[in-house]
Amino acid sequence: MNTKVLKFKEGSKSLEQKNGLPKAFFNNPKYKTMSIDARYLYMILALKMMSVKKVDGDGNMYVVYSNKDLMSDMNCKAFTVARLKKELVNHDLLLEEDMPSGQSDRLYPLQIKN
Repeated sequence: MNTKVLKFKEGSKSLEQKNGLPKAFFNNPKYKTMSIDARYLYMILALKMMSVKKVDGDGNMYVVYSNKDLMSDMNCKAFTVARLKKELVNHDLLLEEDMPSGQSDRLYPLQIKN
């Protein structure tokens, strides 16, 4: 993963995220190798982040989405969710922050590089 991550800041207004389908998925060669399912997961996470608007202490927006809920919403198994999250991490589109026991992890969909 790239050392410079681009988290969404509170108040961020990204047209790409609001309509859910980033043009860079089609135009940027970096994302050409991404699976359709990984793109779909990114859109689910980004849209939820923009609608729920949870913000950490540094003003970065994140989403809390359990693997169980993702499995249900994407109609897939746990290993598929894990594989898709890893694919997003490898494409610098997701940062997963472990939280203390009993709390769901924070998922930070990252800004797409055009």
